[in-house]
Amino acid sequence: MTFRLPDERVPESEPWRDHDFLWHCYHERGLPPRTIAFELGVETARVTVHMERLGILRPWRHEDTLRQLYVEQGLSADEIAARDEFDCTATTVRKYLSRYGLTSEDLDDVTYGRLDELGESESEPEQAEA
Repeated sequence: MTFRLPDERVPESEPWRDHDFLWHCYHERGLPPRTIAFELGVETARVTVHMERLGILRPWRHEDTLRQLYVEQGLSADEIAARDEFDCTATTVRKYLSRYGLTSEDLDDVTYGRLDELGESESEPEQAEA
């Protein structure tokens, strides 16, 4: 019997491998992996690893999820990052799109841009005349 999870929702065998169950716990119930693991009586790492592999936790790292959103649905990196379940920047999405070969952008060219913009936005300080 679990405290935070209704017994009828918990799969009978290896619930930490069940995509729908983990999605429900994490996105709909708002339970962190540590709480899910405690309720199931397993290690936190076991739940976290499977949540990442299934694209539930850190979905921007999940190649199949990115392929579906970027290639099949035609969403931009900005649109993907703006989704509720994605808690990352568009630059992070672009980095993983490049890593998986889903975009022609070179992985080394994907930057956060802040350092590049800093040099352009700061004006040169005027030198005081002696």
